[in-house]
Amino acid sequence: MNPINRRRLLQAAALGPAALALESSAPAAAQEAGNLPAPKYTLSANLEIMFPRTMPHAQRIELIAAQGLKAFSFWGIGGKDADAMLAAQKRTGLECGSITGNGKTGWNTGLTKTGFEQAFLDDIAEHCEVAKKFGTKNLICFVGETQKDIPWETQYRQIISGLRKAGDLAEKNDVYVVLEPLNSVESPQMSVLSAKLGFKIVAEVDHPRVKLDFDMYHLQLSEGNLINNLREGLRKKWIRFVEVGDVPGRKEPGTGETNYTNIFRVLREEGYAGYIGLEHGTSSTPEHAMQVVKKVAGLG
Repeated sequence: MNPINRRRLLQAAALGPAALALESSAPAAAQEAGNLPAPKYTLSANLEIMFPRTMPHAQRIELIAAQGLKAFSFWGIGGKDADAMLAAQKRTGLECGSITGNGKTGWNTGLTKTGFEQAFLDDIAEHCEVAKKFGTKNLICFVGETQKDIPWETQYRQIISGLRKAGDLAEKNDVYVVLEPLNSVESPQMSVLSAKLGFKIVAEVDHPRVKLDFDMYHLQLSEGNLINNLREGLRKKWIRFVEVGDVPGRKEPGTGETNYTNIFRVLREEGYAGYIGLEHGTSSTPEHAMQVVKKVAGLG
C-alpha cells in the first residue's frame, strides 16, 4: 500500500467504522465526485437525537457551528430555552432548516379524524409563530393516525381538503407545510407511510406551499426504492426537504444498509438546493456523525 492510501485509511479509522466503510471505496468515489456538480444543498443537524440529553440546546447549536455546518433543525419548542437558542443562533449565524409543524395533532387526530380539521390548522398556525422567530420556512407535518372507524376514502378526502387550507395558511405566513411519510415498521398506526402515497397526496393537493419531506430512514424501512423515488420527487418538484439516517439503527450514513454515496450523487446530479436534515443518532459522538455526513455529502 502506498503511503498516501495508508494515511487516508488511518484517518478514516480514526473517525470510526462508518467512515472506514465509506473510505474503502474512496478512490472510485473520488474520481466520480470530480465529475459531479458541486453540492447546492445545506446540511441541517437535528438537535434532538444525536446529542446527549443533558446538553442544553443552545450548546448543541454552538457545537453544530463548530463542526462547520450551516444550519440546525429541531422538533417542538416545548422544554427548550428558546431565548438561549435564539441567542446562540444569532452568535453563530446558523440558519434554521426546519421545525415540527403540528406537534399537538400530527400523531393522533390530524386530518384523518372527522371534525378535527380546525384543531389541525390551529396547531400549524401556532407553529408558524415559532418558525418566524427562528427564520425557518419548513414546517414538518403529519396528518394523523389511520382511523379504524372511518372509511379510508373519507379520511383521504379530509387530508386533501385540510392540506389545501393548510397551504393557504402557510402562504400567508411565508412558510411551507412539508408532509413527512413515516414507516410501517415503527409507526404502522399512521396514515402516510410511503413516498408513493405522499407523492399522490402532494400532487392532488396541488398547492405551491404543500410539499414532501423525503426522510430516507423512514422510507427505506417502508418501501425502499429510494433512488427512483427521490429522482421522481425532485424532478416533479414534490420534494422540499430531505432527511438522512441509516437502517438499521438510525445512525449516521455508513452504519447500515443504505448506499448514501449513491444517494448524495443523485442529489448533486439533480441539483437539489434545499436542506438535508441529519435526523439520526451517532455510533460515537455528535462531532463524529456530522463529520461523516459532511464527507459523504462532498462538503468536508
